[in-house]
Amino acid sequence: MSERKKQSLLNGALVLGIAGILVKITGVLFKLYITQKIGYDARGYFATAYNIYTPIYSLALAGLPTAVSRIVAQKAAEGKYRDVKKLFNVSIAIFSILGLLGLLVIVLIAYPYTLSVESVDALPAVLAVAPSVLFCSIISGYKGYTQGLGNMNPTSVSQVIESAGKLIFGFIFMNMVLLGGVEFADRIPILCDLVTDASSAYSAAAAISGVTIGSAVALIYMVVRHKYDRYSIPAELIENSEAAAPTRVLTKELIALAIPFAVSSLVFNLTTFIDGWTIQNRLQAVLNTDFQTVADMFPAVIAAEGYTPADAIKFKSYLFGAYDTVLEIKNIIPTFTLAFGISSMHLLTEAWTKKNLERAGQLINNVLKFIMLLSLPAGLGMVALSEEILILIYGNNANTAPAIEYIAPILAAYGVSVCFLTLAQPITNMLQAINQKIVPIKSMALGAAVKIIANFILVSIPGINIYGAVVGSFLCNVVMVIWGLIVLKKHTGLSYNMKSLVIKPLVCAVVSSLGAWGVNFICNLILEGKYINSVLTAGNISTVIAVCAAVVIYAFALLLTGTLSKNDIYMFPKGEKIAKVLEKYRLLR
Repeated sequence: MSERKKQSLLNGALVLGIAGILVKITGVLFKLYITQKIGYDARGYFATAYNIYTPIYSLALAGLPTAVSRIVAQKAAEGKYRDVKKLFNVSIAIFSILGLLGLLVIVLIAYPYTLSVESVDALPAVLAVAPSVLFCSIISGYKGYTQGLGNMNPTSVSQVIESAGKLIFGFIFMNMVLLGGVEFADRIPILCDLVTDASSAYSAAAAISGVTIGSAVALIYMVVRHKYDRYSIPAELIENSEAAAPTRVLTKELIALAIPFAVSSLVFNLTTFIDGWTIQNRLQAVLNTDFQTVADMFPAVIAAEGYTPADAIKFKSYLFGAYDTVLEIKNIIPTFTLAFGISSMHLLTEAWTKKNLERAGQLINNVLKFIMLLSLPAGLGMVALSEEILILIYGNNANTAPAIEYIAPILAAYGVSVCFLTLAQPITNMLQAINQKIVPIKSMALGAAVKIIANFILVSIPGINIYGAVVGSFLCNVVMVIWGLIVLKKHTGLSYNMKSLVIKPLVCAVVSSLGAWGVNFICNLILEGKYINSVLTAGNISTVIAVCAAVVIYAFALLLTGTLSKNDIYMFPKGEKIAKVLEKYRLLR
């Protein structure tokens, strides 16, 4: 009988992870360009639009992609392939309706929201990104289906297409506005009476409209690919499977599974929404009551921008925009590690459905180990080279330079907590795979409460302000990770090898980050005073060399300490060949 092709845990994660990194790099490059071109205040409008778009988009989906993936994987494990095919049609119909509702919600609440955070100039950007909710919702139906079958390729390609579209069209539209389109845009009914800073408002809107166009192009790709990809499930398997359940039954089953996933998604994304709202709201309150204390903490920004108490709203947008640049960088590693949670979903669901607890425990340990192997060196690298990384990525020009020395400690703080940040979502995916759907809701709710309380207390203190946002985020992830790990252990009977999961990777990461710092220091001494152009400065060259050196040091440390075993190497593509080469040079224990 024909067999259905599936990707392994690591292969699936690599496909998704590489696509995720490409998407992040594209996003960072794009936001780097717009930040340099239009400054942190317009970047603040851009971030405000994202803060309303992301949770509404996620609420529109309400956990359905994960539910589709979970139920497709379960039905496939049970051999019910006719159900699988019918579930696709059911899910696409539901996603389309929810996407349309999400679009309408954003349009309706755009003005009240931007007014509540005192950023009405962000309104054009919010409206420009709204249609993307519909396109991305339908795309997610395709993603859930293919991921449930163990094929991560369509998801990866669509993400890259969407990101490339965002970069290309956002770049074109933003430059059209900057080259004279503001006058035309400022004649838009209603908006022309609300927008006060037309250049920044419409530049941000033009830039973020690339998201909408990119998602539309990605949707076209997914539709065309599905139409001609007729062999995801061999015909023989479908023919030999039992008759499909009625549409009504499958719809009920999907919705019943989706409800706890939906609540989990609701809590997580409402937390993101409220997090952005509380940070901006508390920042504005602090600046209104004690502008001088905050201003004294950012003298270079005040000197460059000339903000006075009358500019409190613009200063708030500047600080929030600067903070958002750090989030872009710290989210790069979670983008890659999230792929392990998604890739493990169908495999762990299959093991759980077949009651193979040994296999389930092995998969969980593999996911945790690879996440720690990636996140620890990346996090400590951000600690060692925080300011250098920001200068390398965002440049040292008049628009970005004043804030870098102040947001570098925020990046370093996120570096320290990156292991919790990277584990939170994959653990949620694994809990859902073993049918522990309620646990993520409880842990997220508690974590969200902790985060919001921390924001209200800490960001409201003039001497802390924007720096307080890091603490709430850290505590939220700690709560979610510890709770999740306890439940995974309880229900699968697995044991955590702390030496293999934490101690050895941490030692290697410390060695690597110290090496990065030392190489950067030495290179700066050697190259001091040498200047090629605005990009190839001595500092930037030193940073790139230091990062490359850190990767090499970390790789050797993993092999020499036995942290990366032969079995781990076998999980890589061409793993057996790689292992033989390493054994030849006595680099593998």
